[in-house]
Amino acid sequence: MTIREIYFNDSEYEQRIRKLREAMNVENIDVFVTTNPSNVCYLVGYFTQSTLDMMFLAVPRSGTPVLVIPEFERARFEASAVGAEVAAAWRPGDDPLPFVVREFDRRGLATGQVVVDSGLTYAPHDVVSRLISGLGATGRRNLVEEVRLVKSAAEQECLRRAATFTDAGVTAAFTAARRGATDFEVAASLIGATVRAGSHPLSADPYVCVGWRTGVPHSNRGGEVIGDGDPVWLEFGGCFARYTAPVMRCAVAGKASPDLGALADASNAVLDAILPVLRAGTPASQVAEVGRKAIDPILDRIIFHHHYGYSVGLGFSPSWRDTSHYVINEKNDRPLLSGMVFHLPLMLRIIGRYGAGFSETVIIGDGEPEVLSRTPRTLVEL
Repeated sequence: MTIREIYFNDSEYEQRIRKLREAMNVENIDVFVTTNPSNVCYLVGYFTQSTLDMMFLAVPRSGTPVLVIPEFERARFEASAVGAEVAAAWRPGDDPLPFVVREFDRRGLATGQVVVDSGLTYAPHDVVSRLISGLGATGRRNLVEEVRLVKSAAEQECLRRAATFTDAGVTAAFTAARRGATDFEVAASLIGATVRAGSHPLSADPYVCVGWRTGVPHSNRGGEVIGDGDPVWLEFGGCFARYTAPVMRCAVAGKASPDLGALADASNAVLDAILPVLRAGTPASQVAEVGRKAIDPILDRIIFHHHYGYSVGLGFSPSWRDTSHYVINEKNDRPLLSGMVFHLPLMLRIIGRYGAGFSETVIIGDGEPEVLSRTPRTLVEL
C-alpha cells in the first residue's frame, strides 16, 4: 500500500514521544498505555473515522511504540501511522483484551511500572479496568494531555489553516440566514462552504441556533424558521488534520432589540477585557478575574458557565476540545504558556428566551494573543 495520509514530519512525532518520555521519567513509568484516539493520533499519527473501534497504544520508556488495533483497521495504520509497530488481530464481536494483554506481555510491555491512561476515552470503562488489572498496572489521567497543552509551530499552522475554513462557513451561513429560511438551510450553507474551502471532517456538528434555541445551552438546529427579530447564533469550527479553530458569531433578522444588542455588547466587552491579559506567564485565574469583573454588571440576568477559555487543538467527534483538565477559571492558578491555544466562549443567554455572544480561538504568546478568525465580532443585522 503506497497511499499515505500524514500531516507532520517524522521529527514532529519524535519530539512528541520524547516529551511524553520525559514525563514518564519524572514519574518512573516504564510503559504507558492509552486507548484515547486523540492521544494515539497525537503520538503516532494513527487515526480512523471509526473511533469506537478500540485501539491500544503502548509507549515504552525506550524502544518502538506498539499499537494494537482490529484487523479491519490495519490499512488505516498503514495510511496514517508514524514511528510505531502494529499488531492487528481481533474481529468484530471478539473481546480484544486477552489478545492485547498477551501481545504486550510477549513484547515485554507488561513489566516494570506500567501505567494505563484512565482519562477520557472511547473504550468502555470495564475495558480500561480489565486492562489495568491484566497488565498489573495503575491508572493515570492527563499525562499525554499535559504534553499536548503547548502546540508546536506545525500544530499552530494547522489551526491557522482551519480558521480560514471557519471564516468561510460564517460568511456563507449569514448569507443564507434570511427571513423565512430554516436553520437546516443555514446549516447546509455553512457546512457546504466550510467543506468547499478545504475542511477535513468536522470534530463537532456545527451549532446553528435560531430564536429560543439561542437561549438554551446546547440546543442545536431543529427546523426553526427565521422570523423578524429572531437571533441567529453559530458555533462551529473548520478542521485541518484533526485540528479545529472554533468561533461563535451571531446575527439578527432585522433590527436588533435593545436587550439583544446589550448581550452582544456585553460579550464583546468581556472579550475586549481579557484579550490583552492573555499572555504567557499570566495565571489563568487572573484572566478569569478580569473577565468576571467585565461580566458582573449583567451576571444576575443571564446564564453563564463561569469559565473564559478551554484548550483546543487536536480533536475527534463529538468535541473539538483537546484536553479537559486546563480551563481558564478563577480556580486555576497555573500560568499560561506560550503556544497554548484556547477557545474563549462568551455566549450570554436569557434562559429559555434568547441569547447573543461571540468567541475567539487564540494562540498564546509573550505579547497579546494571536486571534485566528478574521470575521468581525459584530451583531449582524440581516
